[in-house]
Amino acid sequence: MSNHTENVAIIGGGIAGMALALCLHSLSVPCTVYEMRKTEAGSRTAGGGMMVGGNALAILDKWGVYEKMVPKGYQFNCVYLKGPDEKTTECYPFGGKDLFGYDGLRIYRQEYLDSLYEVCQAKGVTIEFGAKFTRVVEETESGVTFELADGTTRTASMLVGADGIHSKVREYACPGVKTKFMGIMAVTSEVVTEKLRIPAEKDYRFPLQIVTDFGMVAMAPQTPDGSQMLIGTQFPTEDRSREDWERLFADKEGLKKILQKDLDKWPDTIKSGIENIKVEAMHVWPFQMLPPLPSWTSLPHRRVAVLGDAAHAVPPTSGQGASMGIEDVYVLGLLIFEQKKHPEIGWQDTLAFWQQMRQERMGEIMELTRLLNNKRLPSVQQADLKKEDIWQDESATNPRQMAWLYAPKFEERVGTWVKAQVEKPSS
Repeated sequence: MSNHTENVAIIGGGIAGMALALCLHSLSVPCTVYEMRKTEAGSRTAGGGMMVGGNALAILDKWGVYEKMVPKGYQFNCVYLKGPDEKTTECYPFGGKDLFGYDGLRIYRQEYLDSLYEVCQAKGVTIEFGAKFTRVVEETESGVTFELADGTTRTASMLVGADGIHSKVREYACPGVKTKFMGIMAVTSEVVTEKLRIPAEKDYRFPLQIVTDFGMVAMAPQTPDGSQMLIGTQFPTEDRSREDWERLFADKEGLKKILQKDLDKWPDTIKSGIENIKVEAMHVWPFQMLPPLPSWTSLPHRRVAVLGDAAHAVPPTSGQGASMGIEDVYVLGLLIFEQKKHPEIGWQDTLAFWQQMRQERMGEIMELTRLLNNKRLPSVQQADLKKEDIWQDESATNPRQMAWLYAPKFEERVGTWVKAQVEKPSS
């Protein structure tokens, strides 16, 4: 089993894991997904809503997933930004069909997953539900043996951890690295859009963020017809144990009180949303991040790898967390394709370049996250920052300001690297 991609085991049937399965299927690489849940079925609103940028949608379209997602989501190309006077001041692009080929899409996470599962099922991808990964038993030059919670062991030429921010696979591939709490939690819920008191003269367009002198609230359509609206804000807070976070998540009435704090300070549109939130839809999201990993693969054999949130969990501010996992998968697929054509390119060199390329991209995303987090600060705090420390809308003079994000040139970058490797003089 000397070929690293002879038989790939994917740990985690979330967004990144299912995307990897589709990518490998497109390359005729056999793979099996191991997912700890008993079934793919779940509540449509489980996990809440999320935004998917044009960069990820362009990739998903290559695998036949985009067409499944669009009818289930709300298409948009901009998040509108408002100041304390409720006037629209800026527009943060989230794609754009005219400029980048794809608008952004807001969709429930479960609807996103359902679309991936539907395409995987149609293509015959093997998924084992109720299969919980516990540990790597042995890694050699030729493959990996790993154990599941039922005590059985499996063998693969390569094992990939797409098992999220609390990754068990990462504990093996890169031991000792811990997530870092950023001191912020988001509290969100839903409201029926008809219950919002929206003044016609204030130019309310959605999704939006409104920043006042004391805080920020985001509102975004949750359903294709816009009839349900997410509403949420964020608060500075102390870290908690995982158990305490779970208890807070379960305390819906407690979360309601947090969201309704200082209710009378908000503009009436926001106030009407907070007054009418659905208690059952309350959700808390602690902002976590991972420091850059020294390696995304196990050393020295590189038979175990991590990607998606297991490799680079980022706060949700930029709306790019899950989309970065899609990019990880796509770039890895490009490199696998090229390495098959050019077996003289070493597998270890290939994976090292993949990590380098992706970590450079994550550095750009983390800088964007910093600028956008500052954009969400109360206006009085923003006044103390330098202009270059806050994201600025340049669309009036530079409509392709965000092309680096929504139209990345992955194929070109990979092609340049492959050419250099092929033309490198042999030692």
